[in-house]
Amino acid sequence: MKASLFVSTYEMPHHLELVCAGLARQSNREFEVLFCDDGSGPETARVIRNFIQETQIPAQHIWQEHSGFRKCRILNRAAERSRGSVMIFLDGDCIPHQDFVRDHLEQQETGYYLAGRRVELGREFSETLSADLVSQGLLDYPNRRLLWSVLQGDSEFFNRSFRVPWKPLRRLLKMDRIVDLKGCNYSVPRTALEAINGFDEDYEGYGREDTDVELRLKNLGLKIKSLKGLALQFHVWHPRREFTPTNDQRLAELQRSGRITCVRGLRSPGK
Repeated sequence: MKASLFVSTYEMPHHLELVCAGLARQSNREFEVLFCDDGSGPETARVIRNFIQETQIPAQHIWQEHSGFRKCRILNRAAERSRGSVMIFLDGDCIPHQDFVRDHLEQQETGYYLAGRRVELGREFSETLSADLVSQGLLDYPNRRLLWSVLQGDSEFFNRSFRVPWKPLRRLLKMDRIVDLKGCNYSVPRTALEAINGFDEDYEGYGREDTDVELRLKNLGLKIKSLKGLALQFHVWHPRREFTPTNDQRLAELQRSGRITCVRGLRSPGK
């Protein structure tokens, strides 16, 4: 098993169904899926059960009782049960391109973590999407339907729907440069995630937990590698959440300390 793909989700079964349609079409099948469920109900369980029954991709449904936003905790529990040497992170509202896993695996490089970007699908475009359309390859290539949505001011970042694997062109277009990772699209070697003790479970509430991981990876000595134009994904519209202010404070403490590990992570006291 080369990769473990972590899909974070909570009570968005329609979005997750679209994501599952994208996962089922992956060109590289050397991965397992861990659905990291922060306490969803039966509809989400049905979507995951159907995915497991209808595909030959190894998958697990990792569930915890909902008690606020506890993404870090469920990701750690899933990491403990994963088997891949590369750990890829995807949100349950982001549809992966058919070469998403392939690109994350082929671009692995010692001493780096990989970070990609996403197309922002607008509300109108998102409301017309179905699992059948994803399965038929609607998002495999840039298309007029998406372009029209962008021109209408609905969707954003049409340029991110182009897959650009050629290194000279990537350099020319400055796709080899990236500032930071987004929690919906990045990958890291298992050894590195274990070295920083996984996700900091002191982050409860929305926001900053992924930046925390990135800072600790940098403190460990890893550098960022751009997947712009690769590992494409498409974010399905939904209302935005507000960040939890206390998480900003915790992130500021990490920036001051320069520490690598967290206390409440993969190896917490009492585990």
